[in-house]
Amino acid sequence: MLKLLSDLVGIREVRALIVFYTLAAVLEGVTLALLIPFLQAFLDDPASAGRWLIALCVMGVLFLTLQTYTMLRSYRISVYDVCDALITRIANRVLELPLGWFNARREARIASAVSREINTLSHIASIVVPAIITAFTVPIVMIIAVVFVDWTLALVMVIAVLPLYWSWGRMRTAATEASEIETAASTTAAGRLIEYARLQPVLRATGVVQRGWGKLDDALAEEDVAVQNALKVKGRPAMAYATILQITFAVLLALGLYHVLNGRLDAVAFFALMVIVARMISPLAQSVLYASEIHNSVVALRSMHSIVGAEPLPEPSAEEATIPTRTAVSLTNVDFGYDAGRPVLKGINLEAAEGTMTALVGPSGSGKSTVLRLIGRFWDVDSGCVEIGGVDVRKIPTHELMAMTSMVFQDVYLFDTTIRENVRLARPDATDEELERAAKLARLDQVIEALPHGWDTQVGQGGLKLSGGERQRVSIARAFIKDAPILLLDEITSALDGENEAAITSVMRDLTRGRTVFVVAHRLSTVRDADQIVFLDPEPNGGPAHVAECGSPDEFLAAGGLYAEFAEASSAAGRWQITS
Repeated sequence: MLKLLSDLVGIREVRALIVFYTLAAVLEGVTLALLIPFLQAFLDDPASAGRWLIALCVMGVLFLTLQTYTMLRSYRISVYDVCDALITRIANRVLELPLGWFNARREARIASAVSREINTLSHIASIVVPAIITAFTVPIVMIIAVVFVDWTLALVMVIAVLPLYWSWGRMRTAATEASEIETAASTTAAGRLIEYARLQPVLRATGVVQRGWGKLDDALAEEDVAVQNALKVKGRPAMAYATILQITFAVLLALGLYHVLNGRLDAVAFFALMVIVARMISPLAQSVLYASEIHNSVVALRSMHSIVGAEPLPEPSAEEATIPTRTAVSLTNVDFGYDAGRPVLKGINLEAAEGTMTALVGPSGSGKSTVLRLIGRFWDVDSGCVEIGGVDVRKIPTHELMAMTSMVFQDVYLFDTTIRENVRLARPDATDEELERAAKLARLDQVIEALPHGWDTQVGQGGLKLSGGERQRVSIARAFIKDAPILLLDEITSALDGENEAAITSVMRDLTRGRTVFVVAHRLSTVRDADQIVFLDPEPNGGPAHVAECGSPDEFLAAGGLYAEFAEASSAAGRWQITS
């Protein structure tokens, strides 16, 4: 745990904290040990108790001073180096990671990291570490002190160390494994909940909400079983540890009383010793609770490392970095798969001239959206290359590539703020006049005029206070504001009604003018204005997709083939009618 923590916080701070808390614990142990000669002197010869009282007070003041200083230092570490610094590091790393890294499970992990895991780690420096150090350092000091009182009692305490160490080790192993399983189940359930929220339109339309979604039910059931198993696994060694502590105290009490009755041990020393041992038993017993916190902290630190340590796509060196001056896009012999050994695209070759519109069509699962994301460098290709203006995207700095591209997807996410701020997100320095122009071009002005608060309308979490068509117009207004030369459009009209589809389709003509555009669509109305159409077709039995046809819409329709079948199917669907 300390190594993981030092990697995130800093080894010097962690070492200093451990040293100071250990010194404070030693001073506390010495202070407690001085109670034995002080009480002996106070009860047998009060006149000689003064020097022991002075020593006791000096050690007590030193302990209190060092403990207070260390505690204040630990609070600073907890607040600034753990909570604030870790959240900042996670945020910075998230901004560096490629967009392809994100999925529902990893989003749930990030949400858990900046909430639950941060809360867990915030207690390490100020509560867990000092409690554990004190619980074990003070008894070690007391064992040394007891040797000078009665070596047999010290021997009993030393012997008890072995079974206590054994049960602590079992408890640590069991708790770590249980916490990992519990955290994994919790993350999986959180991921399924995110998916469940995202898929509400589909789930409600298919009646799954009434029946229950099996994947979510299974994930919640697995989390419940994992929590119960974790409690059982951690409970057994914890009970053994507490039992050994109580047995040790009982043996010390019986042996010490036996020595008192035989005259071997002074009654006052025995009384002081038992009071101190009883004082030690409580923190040792409570260390079981802190042990669980240590194991939870280890799991939390590993989760943090999985995010902070996630590798972003390699950035080009200063010598390799190249910014293209043109916006023609080409894919050459591109192979790509999300998982090793399972290619999604195979041998993809296509070229899009600057200022043209390329439509990607084909059956579901043919890799159309994947092609868009490879152009935006969500991932790197397995082989081949993707080039913009003749420059491999791997040689274009990420911030430059993002500045060159605008992306509008089917699922639009809006932040819980005003329409104005959501549009201005694409270019924070945009003026109100530029916002008005973008809104007019995106037909968003019609929506704003109909809303009582206009531009200052709060859109709600994810934009849920707006309809799908309204959210889509906000996202298109963002694209107009950004004014990037390359535009990637992914199924932006597939989930809209006829009126919104017509409005968005007309907007696309303005949006694509003068830009290099790639559009994925299943509807004929969206792609009929394309300069070229690329038909992607997967191999049988779920094999990787390849470019089956490429050409202009008129050439395809005249020649027949896969695109002609697609166009005919789209036209036929448009003629469907519901009859009584």
